[in-house]
Amino acid sequence: MSVKLHLLAVIVLITQVVSAQTNINSSYFQVMSARALGPSTMSGRITSIEGINVDGQVNLYVGAAGGGIWKSQNGGQSFSPVFDKYCQSIGALAIEPGNAKVVYAGTGESNTRNSVSIGDGLYKTTDGGSNWQKIGLDSTERISKIIIDPSDKKTIWVAAPGPLWKSSPHRGLYKSVDGGKNWTKILYVNAETGCADIAMHPQKTNVMLASFWQFRRKPYAFNSGGPGSGLYKTEDGGKSWIKLTNGLPEGDLGRIVVSINPSKPAEILAIVEAKVPGLYISEDEGASWKKLAATENITARPFYFSTLVFDPKDSKRVYRPAFDFEYSIDGGYSWSNTLIGGVEPHSDQHALWINPNNTDMMFVGTDGGVYESMNKGSTWQFLNSLPVGQFYHVNTDNTVPYHVYGGLQDNNSWMAPNSSPGGVTAADWRVIGEGDGFWVGVNPLNPKIVFSESQGGEMNRIDLNTGLSFGIQPKKMEGEEAYRWNWNTPIVTGSSTKKSADGKPTYNLYTGAQYLFKSADEGRNWVRISPDLTTNNKQKQQQSENSGGITGDNTSAENHCTIFTIVQDPANEQIIWAGTDDGNLQLTIDGGKTWKNKAAGIWKAGVPENSWISSIELSALHSKRIYVTLDNHMYGDNNTYVVRSEDGGETWKRMQSPEFTGFAHIIREDIVNDQLLFLGTEMGLFISLDGGNNWLRSKYQNMPWYNLVRDIKIHSQTNDLVIATHGRGIYIIDNLQPLREMIKSDLKQDLIFYPVLPFKYDFAGQMPQSAPNLRGWVGENKVIAPVFYYYLKEKSNDAVKIEIYDTANKMIKNLNGSGLRGLNKIYWGININPPKVALGGFTAGSSVQYASIISPKVPVGKYKIVLKANGKSYEQQISVEANPAKGFTASSIEKLYQQGMRLYNLEEKLAVLVDTLDRSMTAVTGKGNAVDSSNKKWNTLNDLRKELIETNRKSIFFDEFKFRRRVSDLYLSVVFAIAPLSDSQEKGITALEHEFELFKTRVYDALK
Repeated sequence: MSVKLHLLAVIVLITQVVSAQTNINSSYFQVMSARALGPSTMSGRITSIEGINVDGQVNLYVGAAGGGIWKSQNGGQSFSPVFDKYCQSIGALAIEPGNAKVVYAGTGESNTRNSVSIGDGLYKTTDGGSNWQKIGLDSTERISKIIIDPSDKKTIWVAAPGPLWKSSPHRGLYKSVDGGKNWTKILYVNAETGCADIAMHPQKTNVMLASFWQFRRKPYAFNSGGPGSGLYKTEDGGKSWIKLTNGLPEGDLGRIVVSINPSKPAEILAIVEAKVPGLYISEDEGASWKKLAATENITARPFYFSTLVFDPKDSKRVYRPAFDFEYSIDGGYSWSNTLIGGVEPHSDQHALWINPNNTDMMFVGTDGGVYESMNKGSTWQFLNSLPVGQFYHVNTDNTVPYHVYGGLQDNNSWMAPNSSPGGVTAADWRVIGEGDGFWVGVNPLNPKIVFSESQGGEMNRIDLNTGLSFGIQPKKMEGEEAYRWNWNTPIVTGSSTKKSADGKPTYNLYTGAQYLFKSADEGRNWVRISPDLTTNNKQKQQQSENSGGITGDNTSAENHCTIFTIVQDPANEQIIWAGTDDGNLQLTIDGGKTWKNKAAGIWKAGVPENSWISSIELSALHSKRIYVTLDNHMYGDNNTYVVRSEDGGETWKRMQSPEFTGFAHIIREDIVNDQLLFLGTEMGLFISLDGGNNWLRSKYQNMPWYNLVRDIKIHSQTNDLVIATHGRGIYIIDNLQPLREMIKSDLKQDLIFYPVLPFKYDFAGQMPQSAPNLRGWVGENKVIAPVFYYYLKEKSNDAVKIEIYDTANKMIKNLNGSGLRGLNKIYWGININPPKVALGGFTAGSSVQYASIISPKVPVGKYKIVLKANGKSYEQQISVEANPAKGFTASSIEKLYQQGMRLYNLEEKLAVLVDTLDRSMTAVTGKGNAVDSSNKKWNTLNDLRKELIETNRKSIFFDEFKFRRRVSDLYLSVVFAIAPLSDSQEKGITALEHEFELFKTRVYDALK
C-alpha cells in the first residue's frame, strides 16, 4: 500500500471513530461507576430540614448546601439521596401539610458566604421524592424560604434573596395560587434587594410578614445592608403591604430574621441587622416593637445565621441556632446555651425542625451535618449517615492501598485509605489539620509527611509517624508589603533533580500570597522567588476598612489580589506557572528569576478580563500543551471558561460546549490518552473522548448529574480518577484503562472484546475492621479481581456468555455477561465452576449449601477467555500472575489449588455415591411405595445414608456433623483460604479421602 493510501485509511478510521463518539453519551460507559468514599463522620453544611409524621414514623427531608436532598423514613437513622438529577445546592424545603409525598425544593442556598453555590429554580415532587419537576423561578439563584398555606395548599409563597454577585430583577417575594404552575412577584423592592425571610400567621393565613435585604458580594468585599432593607406586612394575602418601622432601628438595615409565635401569634420575634444589631419583640402582630437584651450568638453574622424558631406548643420556648445553639424559656427575654452531656453540635447552625407531635425531638442542621436531640436541645447525638462533605481539593499518595487527602469547608483537613477492611467507614477518616480545610500536600518521597492549609494561608507540616504538627507559614520580611493570603491558599509539591547535602533525593514545596515562595526543606525555610504576581490593585485590598457592610465581617474570605493556583512542570523544575484571583497567569522558565504574564492571550480567546485562574493543567504527553480553567462568577457571570494552548501559552483557544453548566474549577488531561479530558464545574463533571471537541455530562457514573466538582486527580499507579466534590465528599472511578481503550476503538463495530490486563494474585484486606457501632455511612471498596470489558454497539437481548479455558483447553468457568449498549464489564473471581455436592437433607445455611456455589482459586498461568454473543465468539487471554511481595508465590498458589481440588473431587465423588445410594433405595422399594420396615437391604442402605448425610437436621439452629458436612467444612476452609494448609493440616484431607474409600466399599458391598 502506498504511503498516501495508508494515510488516507488512517484518516478515514479516525474520522469514523470521532463521528461515532459524537453520538454517544455517558450511559455508554455506565459500568465505570464511581464509588463514594464519604465521609459522613464530618458532614457538610445543612441548609434546610423539614419533617412530617407518617404512620408513627418521622419522615425527614434534609437539604444540603452542595449535596442535594436526602430523605429518611426512620427518624434520621438512615438517609437516601432523592435529588441526584438536579441542582445540588438547596436553599429551602417545604412539605405540604398532611401530605408527605408533596415537597417543594428551592435551590440555591441563602447563607451567602464567599464559597456559596448557586441554584436554578424551584422544584416539586408529588411522589415523595422519586420524581421532581422544575416549576419556575429559574433565575432567582437562591431561595431562602417556602411557605405553603395550610388552609389552601395550592397557595405557595417563596422568598428569593436572588443573585449574590450581581444586580438582578429576579428577586423578591413570589406567590402561586395553583400549586406552582404560575407565579406572581407579589413584593419587590429593587434589583439589589431580595426577600430574605417570610412568616405566616398560623390562623389568619392572609397575614404575612416579609423581610427584605439589600446585599452584594464582590471578590474582594461583602456588603450586607442598605436602604432597600426592611420589614413588611400584608393583611390581605399580598395585595397591599405596609413597611413596619415603629420601634425598629432607624437608618440602613441588613438581614432580618422573623418568627411568629404559633401558640400566641400576636407575638413576633425579629433579629434585625443594624448599626447596633438587636433582638426585637412585637406583641401586636408587628405594629410596634421593643428591643430585648441579646447575647452575641443571637445577633452574630446575620448574613450567615438566619434561623429563629418557636416551640410549636410552648409559647415561651424559643430556639436560636447560630454560632452555637441557644434557647429561651421566657419568650426571648433571656437565653442559655447549657448542654448536659452528649455531643456538642458543630458550630455554625442553619436549620432546625421540631417534631410537632413530640416537641422534645428536634433536628439541627449545621456546617458539619445533622444532630438530633430528644430532650429539647439539652443533649445531642450526631447522625453519622450523611456523606455530604464539602471538599475544596483532593490529593493522593502512592501507598497500597493509597490514601486520599483533602480539606473540608469549616471541617478540618482529612485523610483516609481508598479501601479498608469492611469498607471505608467513618472511623477510617482521620483529621490531619484544623480550621476550614483546603489544600493538602503530600511529600512525594515520604507519605508520612503531609502539609495542610486552612483559611487565610495558615499551613502546617504534619509528621504522621509522631503525630506532631508544625506551623510553616512564610513570614513577612523587612521592607515587604504585608502578605496577602487567599482564603484558599495553595500549598503544592513539585519534583526535583537536586540532592540534599547527604546525597538524598529532594522535592520542592510551594505556596503563594501575592508572592510565590519555595522551600527545599519541607517548609522550615522559604525563599521568595517572585515579585508581586497579582495586579496589586489597592482598591481591592480594603477588607479591614469596609468588608461586611453594616455589621462588618472580615475573616480573610475576601482577601484579594492573591495567588490562587500553582503548578510546577514535573519534567522541568525551572518551569512554574502561577494563577491569581485577579486574572494574571504568570510563567517562569528559569525557576523564578524572570516572569511573564500570559493572561492577555486568554482574554483574546473570549474570556472576560480579571477572571480568576481557578486551575492550570500541564499535559503529561505534550510539553507545550497547557489547559486553564477560569472562574468569573464573582462578577455575576456563571459561564464555563476553559482554554487550551498548544504553544506554551503564547496563544489560546476557548473550549466550549452546549453541555456545560456552572463556573469551571478544574480540568485534567488523562496521563495516557490525550483525547480523554475531565472538566469539573460548579454544576457537573464533564468528559470529552475526543480531545475537547465534544463533551458529555456525567450522568450514569453513580454521581449527581450536577455535582459540585472542585478538584480531580488521576492516580499515576492505579489509573483511578479521584474526584473532590463540594457537597458529596470524595468519589473514585477505578481504572480508566477501559475508557482509554474505548476511545481508540472503532465504535461502529457490533462488538469489541478488549484486551484483559494481567492480574497479580491479591485480595482485599480483611482485618482490622471498624467497630460496627462506629462505622456510620460506609464507602465501597475497590474490587480486587480480574475484569473483562467489552463494547456492544446496540443493547443485546440475547444472553452474553463468557467461558474460561485453561492451558489444556478445558473449560473451567462460565459466566453470564450483561447486554448493555456501550461498555460492559464482568468480574472473575479467579475460580473454577463449583462442584456438584451430595443431595438430600436440610442444607440451608450450612457449609454443604455454600460448597455448591464456592470453588477453588486457579493457579498461576495463562487462560483463554471466550466471549459469545449474537452467534459469534471473541477471544482474549489473561495472565494470572504470582505476587511474591504480598506472599502469594506461584508454589503456594499451586499448593492451595491442589488442596482445594482434592476436596473438590471428594465432594463430587460423594455426590455420585449418595446419588447411587438414593437410586438403589428407591429401586428396592419401588418408586412411590411405602417402605417395608422389615426390608433388611433397605435398612442397611438407609443406615449408611444417615452416616453420609445430615438427615435429622430440620433448621439452621441444629447441627449434624455427618461425613458430607465434615467434607464441606474443610472444603470451604480451603477454598476461602489465601494460603495453603500446612503439612499437618493437609493430613485432614487425607483422612477424609481414606474415610470416603471405606464408605464407598461399604455401600457397594451393601448393594451386592
